[in-house]
Amino acid sequence: MHRSTALVRFIGSVARKFRTIEEVWILPWWGSGGLAAIPLWTLDSFVLVVKLFSTCTIAVARVFIPPVMKSLHGETVLITGAAGGIGRELALQFAELGATVICWDKDARRNNALVNEIRQKDGESYGFTIDITAREQVASLAQMMQRQLSEVSMVVCNAGAVTCLPITHLHQDSIAKLIEINLLAHFWVIQAFLPNMVDRRYGHIISINSSAGLMPYADMIPYCAAKFGLKGLMDSITEELRLDTWTKNINTTSVYLASVATGFYPPPTHRFTSWYSEIQPKDAAKIIIDGIRKNYKEISIPVFMKSLIDLNNLMPYRIRIIFTDFFNFRHRGWFCFC
Repeated sequence: MHRSTALVRFIGSVARKFRTIEEVWILPWWGSGGLAAIPLWTLDSFVLVVKLFSTCTIAVARVFIPPVMKSLHGETVLITGAAGGIGRELALQFAELGATVICWDKDARRNNALVNEIRQKDGESYGFTIDITAREQVASLAQMMQRQLSEVSMVVCNAGAVTCLPITHLHQDSIAKLIEINLLAHFWVIQAFLPNMVDRRYGHIISINSSAGLMPYADMIPYCAAKFGLKGLMDSITEELRLDTWTKNINTTSVYLASVATGFYPPPTHRFTSWYSEIQPKDAAKIIIDGIRKNYKEISIPVFMKSLIDLNNLMPYRIRIIFTDFFNFRHRGWFCFC
């Protein structure tokens, strides 16, 4: 697999050099059309075939040879919203695997209790009380940590908030706060730590997203809007890092969760609750960490959820909502046809 990747990079390097020669010598001599375009189209087509073949070969090989999970010993992991729910379980399990865990949360009492629990188990942990929606706090605390603590190698943007009300019942300040917590705060945290990762050419950025970032939900409009925005943020960062040769070793992971038994969301009422209802935070955290250790770009819990939503989104609108209403048969939309 590594040889295939090296071959693709070599072909890409040769292609870029040839393109430079073509722009300097061939195009000015022959003109920008006609025969001059044949070498470029031929080379581009060859590179396309090699990349597709290499990618398909690697995908097939990974079915039989799963990727090796990287060690977390020596990693310094920052977790926002660490005091409860999935954040707490992530902190505990990262610490058990030998990582230094830095816990950020606005709840000082619960955050300090988590840090003490990790230390009692011989783990290394530090806690800070912070409002991640305050840009100045995030930037100043990040600078202080870089001076006094070890460099942060993993950032888990987990903090979030949700309100289940129709948009007409929400105050404007509540809407702004939901957007700040679920989207804008991710910008401030990533901007605070990504430059240092780029300098060190090593790092990992993880965002905890939701099925609400993949499909719409009634009575959760600000939350859905922020989570859709978070998906765009992470997809764009992934693409930006991919195109920069200095950031090849900086990974990104987007986690899409369905119902998790944290008490923040109403219990699921879909048609197939006997097959999948809610997952416990401890189990969700284990799946997430396993995926992070394998450098997965996306993690879906349950595994089939994102694939089903992507397939559903390919359908025409009217067909899509019919299937959605069938899945959520207790929802008021089951009796709607529009």
